[in-house]
Amino acid sequence: MNPLFDEYLAYVQGVKGLSPRTLRSYRQDFSVFSAWLQDEGTGCGGPDPLSVQDSGLHLFVACLGQQGYNPASVNRMLASLRGFYRYAVRMNRCSGNPAAGVHNLKTEKKLPDFLFDREVAGLCAMPSAENRPQKTDSLHSGTTPQGETAAKPLWPARDTALFAAMYSTGCRVSEIASMRLSDIRGDFSSALITGKGGKDRQVFFSRAAAAAVQVYLEERDALLKTVQERDPSGGRLFVSRRGKPLSVRGIQYIFSHYTGGAAPVRHISPHALRHSFATTLVSRGADIRIVQELLGHASISTTQRYTHVTTERLKALYHQAHPHG
Repeated sequence: MNPLFDEYLAYVQGVKGLSPRTLRSYRQDFSVFSAWLQDEGTGCGGPDPLSVQDSGLHLFVACLGQQGYNPASVNRMLASLRGFYRYAVRMNRCSGNPAAGVHNLKTEKKLPDFLFDREVAGLCAMPSAENRPQKTDSLHSGTTPQGETAAKPLWPARDTALFAAMYSTGCRVSEIASMRLSDIRGDFSSALITGKGGKDRQVFFSRAAAAAVQVYLEERDALLKTVQERDPSGGRLFVSRRGKPLSVRGIQYIFSHYTGGAAPVRHISPHALRHSFATTLVSRGADIRIVQELLGHASISTTQRYTHVTTERLKALYHQAHPHG
């Protein structure tokens, strides 16, 4: 990969505080572009990305389509390249941004997956339900992430608190995984978290979520007293049965354990609770700017898609309830 891309990645990491996952995506995009310049870029100025014109980038997009890349992946690469060329212009490495005039490909607009209020209530009740379905497929057999064993219930108090906290705060999975006890106010009404780009924001716990967290914390404290390692939690709120912080993968496993198959709640990803949080607020008349702040979205356009979700939700409710629907 061209050293210029490494220079740009170091810049955005230091200035914008991007997550390791985002940096890996950028690096992957630049590696694909660099490989294309080496193989196909002879007519576009050679392997030097600073010599590429907008016509060359149009050709790059066409080649990606021929190789089977979906529009969303192509658009992500274009976004990465626009950022790189903006940096190059700012640093006087080139005179213009050749990616600025290359438009994104049209993508199918998918509405975010979310749960209705009754489904969220059902999900939060599942961990403590006596008739919780047992999974026997290969995904749930053996040892699970961070030592959770599928042959027995996971941790009802923790899982109830996890579901309630995610729905109440609208946190991303990575944010809930990294939440620390020190982030939470003493009365459990809110927490201060660090989201994407290192930006801090305040999130709020409902009374039900706060109560569930407090019940879980009593069991968490009792657990940590039994482990040999000295407080392996690192201060994180949600931990495994071994007392170690839950990872994003561990949280994903917990969701798959309780949803889908014979479970009363359909299979969902953890991110669906964030969508459910936003959809509920918008459908009940919350100001879109407030929802943007609570979600930690940098752009209002990202938040506005929830207005479309609520339109579809109203249509569904109409067809269910109206005698001529």
